Amino acid sequence: MKRHRFIVLALLVAVVLLQINILEASTAKFHVDVGLNHFYKNRYLEAYREFKAALDIDPRYPEAHYNLGRVYKAQGFIKEAIVQFQIAVQINPDYQAARRELQSMQQALASDVAAQQKIQGRETIQKTEFDTMPADQAAGRAREMLNQGRTDEAIRFFEVALREKPDDAGLNKMVGFLLFRQNRFSDALERYSKAQKGSPSDAEIPYAIGLIYMKTQTPDRAESFFGQAVKLQPSMIKAVFGLGEAYEAQERIEDAILQFRKCLELNPNLKEARDKLSYLAGRQSYNYYSRGAYFYQRGEYDKAEPLLSMAREYGNLTPDQNKQVDEMLNASRFWIKKQKEQQRVEQERRDTSSASYVGKDTFVFDVSRNPTPYIGTAVEWRGRIEFISKRKGRSVLFVNSQPTVNADNNMDYAFEVEFPKDLPSDSRIAAYANVVVKGKILRVDKLMNQVSGSFSSRRQPILEASEVQFERENYEQPLMLRFY
Repeated sequence: MKRHRFIVLALLVAVVLLQINILEASTAKFHVDVGLNHFYKNRYLEAYREFKAALDIDPRYPEAHYNLGRVYKAQGFIKEAIVQFQIAVQINPDYQAARRELQSMQQALASDVAAQQKIQGRETIQKTEFDTMPADQAAGRAREMLNQGRTDEAIRFFEVALREKPDDAGLNKMVGFLLFRQNRFSDALERYSKAQKGSPSDAEIPYAIGLIYMKTQTPDRAESFFGQAVKLQPSMIKAVFGLGEAYEAQERIEDAILQFRKCLELNPNLKEARDKLSYLAGRQSYNYYSRGAYFYQRGEYDKAEPLLSMAREYGNLTPDQNKQVDEMLNASRFWIKKQKEQQRVEQERRDTSSASYVGKDTFVFDVSRNPTPYIGTAVEWRGRIEFISKRKGRSVLFVNSQPTVNADNNMDYAFEVEFPKDLPSDSRIAAYANVVVKGKILRVDKLMNQVSGSFSSRRQPILEASEVQFERENYEQPLMLRFY
């Protein structure tokens, strides 16, 4: 009884603690604490997001304003930093840390004329223009400013256009690009994130977000976005290179090497990728040799080949080790080539099965009368097996597409079926069973009925099967075979 009460009490305590943790995680203080952890590790972008989250919960939380000001100051945004320190002091006049930061920056500005002008805003744009200007006109003015090299003014005009079109992917993407060039990474990320919602298939956007995370020293996040870009556009070499750099920053050297090798496959003359490979290989030359040999022994040739290649090209190995590497490389490349060819053939058969539906209106009799246009065509034909023969050790079916016609003396409706591999031993594969064959017409030839000895009067079609279904009387389930 006492034990039961203890267990119930322990469960109640656990539930209370869990609720406390959940409540704490939803407070502004929690987000500030998490943000400070990022801030002291120079992860300013993550710190910025946490402090902003705190202000979403409590806009009058002075610690959030103060620490957001510190992020702006660390990134060189003087005007934004001063504003946040002023707000913190207005909310809490006794906030000495915020007051010291504010006074320090104001004293520094007193002797810095250029910074004063920047804060006061020496733009040629008047406030009345922003209040009345339509989005298209504002975007046009922004491009004029860009052509004149006046980036700050261009950003302001683009922002005006976004007031009317806040979800416009193109405008958000452009502003994100300009903010990134000014090293305003937090603001750039916000714009790019909006652009991605409006244009999820644009590979340039996740690539740009990946660059922001690399600049703010969060390569794990960068990896995710570079990966999205590569998935959307596999030939985007800069995204592949970025993914390699993200892996390298996380000390995932082998993954990085594979990405830099992909860069060279896309562009063999890319010096940056070649330099990266040379540097990384110099760090791990013997490791490539040993790991490549390990994958080779396991038969994982696609993993062994790049590692062995790196060991051979950049490694400092003995002559015997180089000889072993050459032997393993040649064997790995042979099996990789063979595997790729097998995959290509299987894909071709898969495509044939898919395309055979189109050839349903093609008949055996049509092909035998005029075979040339039909060679290589994918068809789906039905019929009855008249007999089964052997050729080169594999079963060959002779099928009558018109079972009402006696194939003993008329083979003009028959076709032959060849198979890319041996058929299983199954009683449903027998003479007089019904079949549905999907395949490609390889050629035409005279067919001989091995029962009656009669020949077809024409050259009849011969198929290579990609898919076949056998149905036999008294068998409930058909037998389906696919060769891909």
